[in-house]
Amino acid sequence: MQSKRDYYEVLDVPRDADSDVLKKSYRRLAMKYHPDQNPDDNSAADKFKDLTEAYQVLSDPQQRARYDRFGHNAPDMAGFGGAAVNVGSMTDFFESIFGSVFGGQPRRQRRRGTPGRDLQYDLSLSLEQIFTGADVKITIPKLVRCDECGGSGAAKGVTPQTCGQCQGRGQVQLRQGIFTMATTCLACGGTGETISEPCAECDGRGMMKGEEEYEVHIPAGADDGAVKIIERGGEHGRGGAPNGDLHVVIRVAEHPVFRRQGYDLHGAIHISYPQAVLGAQIEVPTIDGPVTMKINPGTENGRVYRLKGKGLPALRSSRRGDQHVHVEVAVPRKLTDRQRTLIEELGVELGDEVQSRQPSFFEKMKNFFE
Repeated sequence: MQSKRDYYEVLDVPRDADSDVLKKSYRRLAMKYHPDQNPDDNSAADKFKDLTEAYQVLSDPQQRARYDRFGHNAPDMAGFGGAAVNVGSMTDFFESIFGSVFGGQPRRQRRRGTPGRDLQYDLSLSLEQIFTGADVKITIPKLVRCDECGGSGAAKGVTPQTCGQCQGRGQVQLRQGIFTMATTCLACGGTGETISEPCAECDGRGMMKGEEEYEVHIPAGADDGAVKIIERGGEHGRGGAPNGDLHVVIRVAEHPVFRRQGYDLHGAIHISYPQAVLGAQIEVPTIDGPVTMKINPGTENGRVYRLKGKGLPALRSSRRGDQHVHVEVAVPRKLTDRQRTLIEELGVELGDEVQSRQPSFFEKMKNFFE
C-alpha cells in the first residue's frame, strides 16, 4: 500500500503557511488539475482529490493542529482519505469556495436564502454573581421572521415563484475572459424565488424588528471577557437559511472593595499605628462575609497577608483562590499636646529623639555663626 504524501508537500506550501497562502496555492493547483480541465488525463482526478483533501484538513485549525501532531494517523482524520472521498464531492467543495469557474451549470443547487448574522451581547455581572454563579435573563433586540408571512415575504395566499433570471439557483454566471464566475443573483437576492405580491406587514422583506429572551447560565468563577455562545440565537435567516449565533460576552463590573487577579482577590485594609506596633485581631471583609484576621506585632505599611481559600471558585473544580490583604498603616495628622508628648517620649525610648518644634530661621542663623 502506497503511503500518503505530506499535505504541505501536496499543496506546495511551507509548514507555517497562513490561510491566505494555503488558499492561493490550492486555487492555483486545483484549477490546473480540475477534472473538467483534464478530461483525457486520468491522473488529474487523483491529483485534484489529493489537493482538495489536503486543503480541507489544513484550512481547518483543529484538523490542522491534529495533523501537525500526528500526521495521517491523527484522530478523526479517517474521513479525509482513501475510498471515503469521491471526485464529485471534491468538486462541490471546490465550487463552494471559488464558484463554477469552468463554465456550465454548478454541480449542485446552491442553498437558498441568506443566513442570519451573528450577534454580540455584553453581559455586565457583579463580582458576587461571579462568585456564586448566576442564571440571567437577557432580552436581545434583533431582526426576526415576520409572523404574518412566516419569513417568505409573500402575502397570504401568494406562492413565491422560481426566479426566471437564475432559474431558482440563486446564482448567475458572469464570464471574465476565459473564466466563468458564479455570483449572487440580483433579481432574487440569492433566494432563488421572486414574489409577485409582497407581504404588507414586512413590505416583502420577510423580516421585522423584534426581540427575543434567553436565559444564560454563568458558572461560578467565569472569567471577564469569556464568551458563551447560544447557537441560533442571532438574527433569523432569510429564505429558510439558518439563524446566526448569539455571542454573550461576560463583563465583570468593578468592585468597590476587591480587585480580581485570576481566581485570587486583592483588597486593602487600614490599621492604626498602635495596632501595627502591638498587633491586633481585626475584622476583614471577604467575598462571602467578614472574618477575623490576626495582625502580627511590628507589621509594616504595605505588608500583605494571605487568607487561603477566600478567593473565587475555580471553574469545574472545588478549589478556590486566595484573598490577599494589603495593609495600610494610618498615620494621624492632627495630635493633641499630650499625644505629641507621648510620641516624643517614645522616640526618646527608641533612640530616635523627636524635637517638639523646628528651630526658627533666626535660631538657624545664630547657630551658623557660633
